[in-house]
Amino acid sequence: MPKLAADSISTIDALTTRQAARLMGLSVTSVQKLVDRGDFEAWVTAGGHRRIASASIQKFIGSRSLVQQQSNPPPTADMKILLVEDDPIQVKFFQTLLKQCQHTIELIVATDASTALIQLERNRPDVVVTDLMMKPFDGFHLIAAMQTDPAYYALDVIVFSSMSRAEADALGDIPQWVAFYQKPVSPERLLGYLDSMHTRVFKRNAVARLSDAATDAKGRP
Repeated sequence: MPKLAADSISTIDALTTRQAARLMGLSVTSVQKLVDRGDFEAWVTAGGHRRIASASIQKFIGSRSLVQQQSNPPPTADMKILLVEDDPIQVKFFQTLLKQCQHTIELIVATDASTALIQLERNRPDVVVTDLMMKPFDGFHLIAAMQTDPAYYALDVIVFSSMSRAEADALGDIPQWVAFYQKPVSPERLLGYLDSMHTRVFKRNAVARLSDAATDAKGRP
């Protein structure tokens, strides 16, 4: 199958799943998940082959707002956070806050739920911090999608919202396992939460390494 250049897709009406995966830097399985969630326009041909509208892919490939990542992310970050927020002022607040954190954190920023789901597949963060009211896909969409995928069950999720939890629940059910902070957020409270989160992430990763080592040992002759 010929490899496509990102600047050539505007001349193509539809892409195969594999072509879309190459262009976006994702696995075929990841693209299939995004299609199944309705994040890309797709259909099945008469021959039973899945096709994805090139316009849906081009929206992400050509958008600079797909993700904002630290220009020089720390090579050995203690924790990786995905911030889903479309307000530049709130993003700046969070970036400034993290400078006060005693741990080294790699921050990735997505501007809506669809771009966040792509970054979840690409980067596998330890923590997801999300606003609720965003366009075209909001935080409710993101949380609902994460609930349906076992690959995300271990991730911690924090919601920042100008609404109260009761108001948010009236618009879309927020699971109890999601931490909820009403804006404005106290810097001290959030830093305390991230400090506690770092301890849990460190322990979780240590357990995973021990489990992998035990599995490898069993597999040796």
